[in-house]
Amino acid sequence: MTLILSSEVESEILRNLSVREAYKHMEFLVNEVGERLAGTRQIVKAAEYITSTLRKYGLNAWIDKFYIYHSYPGQAELKIIEPETRTIEAKPCCHISSTLPEGISGELIYVGAGSYEDYKGRDVRDKIVLAEMTWDPPRPEKARIAWELGAKALIIMNWGTIDNPVIQMGAVKSVWGNPTPENWNKMPQIPVISITRAAGEYLKNLVEKYGKVIVWLRAEATRLWVKANQPTARITGQTEEFVLVGGHLEAWGRTAICNSSGNSLMMELARVFKKFKDKLRRSVVFAFWDGHEIAEAAGSAWYVDNHWSDLNWNCIAYVNIDSPAIIGTSIPTVRCVPEVRDFLLGLIKEFWGVEGKWKMAYMGGDASFFGVGVPYISFRTEYTLEKLRELNYASLSPWLHSEADTIDKIDKDLFAKHLKFYAILLFRLCNSLIVPYDLVAVADELINHLNELKRLAENLPVNLEQLIEEAKSFKEVAIKLNACKMRVEEAYVKASDKSIVGEAARMINKALIRIVHELSHIMRTEAGRYGYDPYGYYLTGKPIPRVYIPIIKMNELDPNSTEYRLWETKLRRELNRVLDAIENSIDYGTMTLQIVGKCLV
Repeated sequence: MTLILSSEVESEILRNLSVREAYKHMEFLVNEVGERLAGTRQIVKAAEYITSTLRKYGLNAWIDKFYIYHSYPGQAELKIIEPETRTIEAKPCCHISSTLPEGISGELIYVGAGSYEDYKGRDVRDKIVLAEMTWDPPRPEKARIAWELGAKALIIMNWGTIDNPVIQMGAVKSVWGNPTPENWNKMPQIPVISITRAAGEYLKNLVEKYGKVIVWLRAEATRLWVKANQPTARITGQTEEFVLVGGHLEAWGRTAICNSSGNSLMMELARVFKKFKDKLRRSVVFAFWDGHEIAEAAGSAWYVDNHWSDLNWNCIAYVNIDSPAIIGTSIPTVRCVPEVRDFLLGLIKEFWGVEGKWKMAYMGGDASFFGVGVPYISFRTEYTLEKLRELNYASLSPWLHSEADTIDKIDKDLFAKHLKFYAILLFRLCNSLIVPYDLVAVADELINHLNELKRLAENLPVNLEQLIEEAKSFKEVAIKLNACKMRVEEAYVKASDKSIVGEAARMINKALIRIVHELSHIMRTEAGRYGYDPYGYYLTGKPIPRVYIPIIKMNELDPNSTEYRLWETKLRRELNRVLDAIENSIDYGTMTLQIVGKCLV
């Protein structure tokens, strides 16, 4: 149980929330602005509206302007050449390699969702591949894999049912945020186009019927640097610690679901929380990300790069608000890291009255915070499995990224519930005496990952037992920290002079933040602490990616080869990296327990 300070204020916050006020903002963003791509007049209009409104509410609000590597769509054409002739409507994805005016032709190969597993047994070199729109993998990862495997072009059919006329817009840059000299050449260099579901099914059936299908396509999109317009506002609380609340402002189509609903919800939270700023233990930062859709989370990555120290030492959580209250959804679902999982699931059970669904956070949305280590939280209601099947697995609605994404696609009653839920979540993050992390869950995740790596490395000359034992030692410290948290919370409630116990709570918070930040990049990234993995990168779902890679490589190589020796050396160095992170976490925890124990005597 997490001790919440000034808990009676929560009810006052809920009473002050106005769905009508939030809807007013959504109507403006959808009907008066609509599609708002980075570098356009429309996003400037939206950014100025948000900033001026937040200032009227009394917040300190501003617009950050910075360069991002962007793209705008041009034209696209698609024709079947063999075994019949037919023209198919198409749109180009952004950040593609444009074709020459004469276009390109080639044999069409259907590859399902477009993951590595879908390419097994298929040689797609110099072929044009057809894939289905899914988040497994997401669009940029489909393009990265197709390019890596030698395809000359990629066609993506929309998700949803065959009668859905929407061609979904999107980008395939893959590189997260602005590129660097190291990853500039890692952006997929192939043409990519989008088509309807019906057109995709037609092409798929042709391939199944005739075996060999030849298509021709032409596609163009620009690549250029543009200046972002990113509204940000801060409500200053009583301590240096803060909660970051973000949602993307850049948006395709009419933008109601994705993400005017999220933007308007954030604006109403900001209005109400400003009224109670003197009651907030922690500060709140609201950020409306530019460069989300096309520059692949460039705005949130820029924020990390330019606010590193504040995030590193003081940010206790990142709450991502994207696409809430889609009509027809009903399953409360949280995507987060394990250290805050039980806190979120408990809150869902309390507010929604049902068991919530948990999904592990991954490198998607605006999850730019795994390197610096800030815990990621995202929540929305999702479709039931039955409804998903009915929609042919269009998990974020059939209308995503299109002109059909209008306000009637938002469930107003569900929107009101999301608003209240996010208000409770945000207040409790702000006013918990001790940050609601469960390090035992992190330790269990770490031990499970190491045991899986041990299994994968059973035929390799490497011993993971020391790491596993250290991880178990870390779990013992985590158990003691959990018990210490409870003692401090109990002592705080009973204490007449709360200053000494309050200092003990502050020290525990510092230790919890440091430990979570120490382990996050080890457990959940390949890029490491200061970099960013590609959007939806398959390796971020593997156990300790920087260790997993050399183990898999060595299993595929001749033990007497030079390449094997190179990977062996890398593996040992990566294991040392993990060992350091675990030992540092043990030290942080042990020292804190000793100091806090003296405070409580």
